[in-house]
Amino acid sequence: MLTIGMNCVALRPGRKYTGTMQDPASPEANPRNPRIYYGWWMVAITSAMAFVASGVFFRGFTVFVPAIRDSLGISQAQTNLIFSLARAEGGLEGPFAGWLIDKFGNRKLLVPSIILAVAGYFVLGRFVSDLWTFALVYLLMVSLGNSIAFQHAMFAGINQWFHRRRSLAISILAAVSSLGGLTLVPTISYIIIHYGWEQASYFSGFIFLIILLPLCIWFRNRPEDMGLRPDGDTRPQTTAVPSGRGGAVRRLEVRDYTVREALRTSAYWLLMAGAGLRQVATLGILVSIIPILELKGMGRQEAANLTGLMFGINFFSRLILGYMGDRWSKSLILAGTLAIEALGFFALYYGDWSSTLGITLVLTFIVLQGMGDGAGIIVWAAVGEYYGRERFATLRGYITFSHSWALVVSPVYAGWVFDYFGNYDLAIIPGGICAAIAAVCFLVVRKPPQLTRAEPEPAAGVA
Repeated sequence: MLTIGMNCVALRPGRKYTGTMQDPASPEANPRNPRIYYGWWMVAITSAMAFVASGVFFRGFTVFVPAIRDSLGISQAQTNLIFSLARAEGGLEGPFAGWLIDKFGNRKLLVPSIILAVAGYFVLGRFVSDLWTFALVYLLMVSLGNSIAFQHAMFAGINQWFHRRRSLAISILAAVSSLGGLTLVPTISYIIIHYGWEQASYFSGFIFLIILLPLCIWFRNRPEDMGLRPDGDTRPQTTAVPSGRGGAVRRLEVRDYTVREALRTSAYWLLMAGAGLRQVATLGILVSIIPILELKGMGRQEAANLTGLMFGINFFSRLILGYMGDRWSKSLILAGTLAIEALGFFALYYGDWSSTLGITLVLTFIVLQGMGDGAGIIVWAAVGEYYGRERFATLRGYITFSHSWALVVSPVYAGWVFDYFGNYDLAIIPGGICAAIAAVCFLVVRKPPQLTRAEPEPAAGVA
């Protein structure tokens, strides 16, 4: 037995002591630590949650829109208003939800939020009969539960577990959520067409209850709660800085930005502007994508299948962008994907389902939108990389709050355009322009400098 200070290291037979002691937090030194870092189990858990939540709520609303509109006898603008308020709700509650997550942890918000959403889907299918009951149930139960659980808690949770592999981890989460759209959007559309949107609402609540709620058992807030560090590292992240002694350098521990410090950087405001313009560009079109494709000459199920295909393309796009995001400039990736989205909108404007060229242009939009929509994950990966883990949920909440108005105005404007002109042309072109401006905002973002503090001194008696 070799003793150094207060620690003991048992030498294995045939193994030589190298003169350094392993960090007791490392998996090799602590046999209780699993070989697979628990952060990757967190990615698996949250990805399964995102698969269901995205397919039913964040993507599935596209097939509920025309069904609820026709059932309740309301206009496209009124329908879009409710669904856009639901999306905006996640932004409006962002600063408060972010503060709660940073203070109390993700898990304490996740469970009650899912229960609220489950109850909302059952009430929606049973009691809604007019615009006002639809608005109250959808906004105060279905949307509120989904937004807190899956728009805030999950992304904040993944950000806590990773530093170097943050983009990849978030992209896997977001990519699997796209598969939810590919699988569940056509499924829910089939249920709506053959059995009614009320039965589809019951179906949504049921799969939330039997799949999402049990997964919360394995959800953990932070690696530190399990005696681990981000990425499974055994030491804090450090950076080399000049010491002022003949060119020598010393290593300092990297620290996170405070909210006040982050708000003083131009990068944060450019990310906020770009994210807001991106939402203006895409949401009004995506809320109305099924009616838009119907006007282009498709049947409703055909339009739903093509929308599902777009989400399937988005799956591969997000994985690729996440891999690139840990290696390339996030600013360039964001600019490129928004430029692709802008081109897609102009293809949709000129496309239709009645000629070879028109079909080609519609399919071009599906491909480019599927590729470009992965930009959202890189925005949050950039916030985490630039400003750290400690105030990520709060900083993310401020960004979602800043463009919450766009989540209302953009879809309602698209609905008004349809009600007044009978098509969506005057909504598609402004969407492409906003996407192009967002690309410019992201292009000029520069990563702020890392903040540091002195590393803590080693404990006395430890080599």
